[in-house]
Amino acid sequence: MIYTIAPSPMKAGEIWVGTDDGLVQLTRDEGKTWNDVTPKELTPWSKVTHISASRFHSGEAYAAVDRHRLEDLRPYLYRTRDFGKTWQHVSSGIPEGSFLNCVRDDPKVAGLLYACTEKGVYISFDDGDDWQPLQFNLPTTSVRDLVVHGDDLVIATFGRSFWVLDDVTPLRQWSAKVASADAWLFEPQTAYRVRPGADEGTPIPFDEPQAENPPTGAVLDYYLKQKQTEAVQLEIFDAAGKSVRRFASTDEVPKTNPDELDIPMYWVHDAAPLSAEAGMHRFVWDLRYAYAGARRRSRRGGGGPIAVPGQYTVKLTAAGKTISVPLVVKMDPRVKTSVADLERQFQLASKLATGVGEFSAAVSRADDLQKQIAARSKEAAGNAEVASALAELEKKVGAVAGSGAGGGFGFFGFAVPGNEPTTLRQVSAALGSLLGIVESADVAPSADAAAASEKWEAAGKATLARWDAIQTKDLAQVNSLLEKAHLRALKTGEEKPRP
Repeated sequence: MIYTIAPSPMKAGEIWVGTDDGLVQLTRDEGKTWNDVTPKELTPWSKVTHISASRFHSGEAYAAVDRHRLEDLRPYLYRTRDFGKTWQHVSSGIPEGSFLNCVRDDPKVAGLLYACTEKGVYISFDDGDDWQPLQFNLPTTSVRDLVVHGDDLVIATFGRSFWVLDDVTPLRQWSAKVASADAWLFEPQTAYRVRPGADEGTPIPFDEPQAENPPTGAVLDYYLKQKQTEAVQLEIFDAAGKSVRRFASTDEVPKTNPDELDIPMYWVHDAAPLSAEAGMHRFVWDLRYAYAGARRRSRRGGGGPIAVPGQYTVKLTAAGKTISVPLVVKMDPRVKTSVADLERQFQLASKLATGVGEFSAAVSRADDLQKQIAARSKEAAGNAEVASALAELEKKVGAVAGSGAGGGFGFFGFAVPGNEPTTLRQVSAALGSLLGIVESADVAPSADAAAASEKWEAAGKATLARWDAIQTKDLAQVNSLLEKAHLRALKTGEEKPRP
C-alpha cells in the first residue's frame, strides 16, 4: 500500500512514493512509467513512513523508514542524489529507539534537514551526514510529522498536541564559523510594529486551553561559546546612529512585589536581563525606547515611545568583541497611517517620555529630602531656630512635591492645569497619562493631546522653577543653620542637566 507521496518541487513529473511494505518507486513522466528504486538493504516489513523530494535539486530525495515491527528500533534515513540509483544511510547521531516517522528539508537553506522520530525532533546542518537533538522543552514523545511554515517549525505529536518553534533564523544561519566563534549575533528577521493585544479585563485563567503567542517585537538571537565574566551588552541604534535602547547582563531588573498587587502574581511576567551563560540565547526588544518613568512593566503594557518603521542596527558586545547586524522594522500591514503621522506621534511621545523621566526623578528627590528633613527635625529638637527653618522648608517642599498621584485626570480623559500652581506629582502624572493616550494607537496625535501637552509643558517649567529655587536658595539657608548646629547637611542628590 502506498504510504507517502512526494512530488518534486524542482522538476514537473518527478514523483516519489513509498509503501508500507518497504518499497520506493519513482516516476519521471508524471506516472506513465514507474521504476523500483528501493534501497537494496531494505527488507519486507520495512515501512517507508515518509519521503521528501529535495527543494533544491532534481533527482535528490530523503526517505524515512520504520522497522520497529521487526523489533528493530534503529533509525533508518536514506538519501539519494541520483534518482535512486544509489542510496546512503545517513542517520549518524540519532540513537537507537528513535526510529523515523518523517524527514523534511528546510525551504530556504539547502542541506538543513529536520527529522521527527519516536522520541523527539532531530536536526542536521550537513544534508543528513550528522544529526543532533532539537529538543529544548519538548517532552520525550512520538513526533509524527512536521512542517516549516514561514520561519517557524511546527510539529505534530502523538498525544502531546501541536508544538511550534518560533523563528528558526539562527538555525538557518548556523555554520562551522559560528560554532567556532567566541560570540555571534545572528541577523534577525524583519520585525513588524504590531501592538500586542491589551486585555483590560481578567486574563484567561490557566485552566483554559490556550497557547502562548509568539513574542511581540524584534527577536534577537546570539551565541556565546563560553560563560562570560564581563558584561554582555545589546544596543539598538537608529538609521542616524543614535542609541535607541541598551540592555546588559548586569542590568538590575526590577522585580514585582506580590504584596503590592491586587491581581494574582502569575498574571505578571517580570523581564529578565541578558544571559551571559554559554550557549544560544534569545532576547526580544519590544521596539520601544527607554522610559525613565517606567519602574516595571504592567500587565497592560508600558514603556517609552514605540520605534517608527525603518532601518536599525543591533550591536552585540561580548567576549572582547563587537558584532553589528542590520534590523528592519516594518509597519503593521493592516495599518495605513502615513510615515509622517507616525513621526509626529513619535516626536510628541518622546517629548512626553522625557518629561515623565525628569519629573519622576524630581519627585524621588523631593521625597528623599522630606525624609531627611524629618530626621534632622528630631536631631534639632532643642534648637528652635533650626527647627523652625526645617519646618518652613518642609512646608515648601511638600507644596511643590504634592501628595498622592495628583494630576486630576485618568488615562481616557484630558485635563489642563488650573489656576493653582501645579506640583511635581501632578505634572508627572499628567505627562504619563498623555503619553499613554498619544501612544494608544498608530495615529497622529489629536489636536487636544497636542494642546494639553503644550499647557502641561508650560506648567512643568514653572513647577521646576519653584523646585530649583528651593534647592538653590532655601536649602542653602537651612544647611547654613545646620552647619552652625553641627548637624549634617541636607542633599537632593546629584542634579543631571535637563535635555
